[in-house]
Amino acid sequence: MRSHHPEGDRLAEALASGPFSLALRLALKSSGLSLDRIQVRLRERDAAVSKTALSNWQSGRTQPERADSLRALAVLEDIVGVPDGALSALLGPPRPRGRWLAQAPGDMRADQAWARPDGLARALQRMGASIDSVSKMAKVAIHIVGVVDHDQRLRSLTHHLTLRAECDGVDRHTIAHRSDLPRSVDVTDTVGCRLGRKRTDMETGFTTCELLLDRPLRAGELMSVAYTIRTDAKEPYHSQRVGRATRVLAVQVRFTAGTLPVRVYRTYLPSIGDPNGEQVEVPLGASYTAQVTTADPIPGIYRLCWDWD
Repeated sequence: MRSHHPEGDRLAEALASGPFSLALRLALKSSGLSLDRIQVRLRERDAAVSKTALSNWQSGRTQPERADSLRALAVLEDIVGVPDGALSALLGPPRPRGRWLAQAPGDMRADQAWARPDGLARALQRMGASIDSVSKMAKVAIHIVGVVDHDQRLRSLTHHLTLRAECDGVDRHTIAHRSDLPRSVDVTDTVGCRLGRKRTDMETGFTTCELLLDRPLRAGELMSVAYTIRTDAKEPYHSQRVGRATRVLAVQVRFTAGTLPVRVYRTYLPSIGDPNGEQVEVPLGASYTAQVTTADPIPGIYRLCWDWD
């Protein structure tokens, strides 16, 4: 009798519900074949795919869309031993093309990027919105400054965003915030927008709200906004979700002199279903500030973490 393998359960779950990138990554891992070997086998069956393309499919940066790529995916399903059509069924619609939409906003749906997506859906529903409303604006640049006080509480997260409208007539930006320590949060100090409706789902720690823009935007038009999320939770990290449209990501967390963490580090997760990635130490600067800054970040979840003991 074969032994039970948790990885097999994760693959079956990913094949049933996606996302495509996670299912592909787990299928490749389950096959035991390296990307080099996969590439050779595809070439032997006249379905060549570059290693770069395979890596991008796994990370969610791109997905197979052209006829030759879809044919190669069908061959790949056979090579890694998953049922015919199991991976291709997880593909979303083709990415939008054109001058403004060559970089679409996000490779993960909002409900695939968060733990407890049921809470996100409930909070949005109470606000008269849907999951899709979170993706109507693409985040071209993200700059976040967090402040941790002498009680080890994350007091505020100030967001400076450069947004791009993905369709004509966009007049609001929907934001979501989740805490593992459910409590009410406030949104203050708005610039370039004003606070609209706000709803919470205390069971899961979600707060959603809409930022009403100063004016409606045309597709492809850029606008900068800023706002601050006020909280007092003893959070041990901040997570930032990044989509394909993001060109610059900067996350800074400033600590208080006399109350400094013993360790600060960063991790990266391709999706919420993945285990924590490699922990990379992050130094504290002279201003007691830790930061993660990167250009053209790979889509996924970036997390800046700190330990107190």
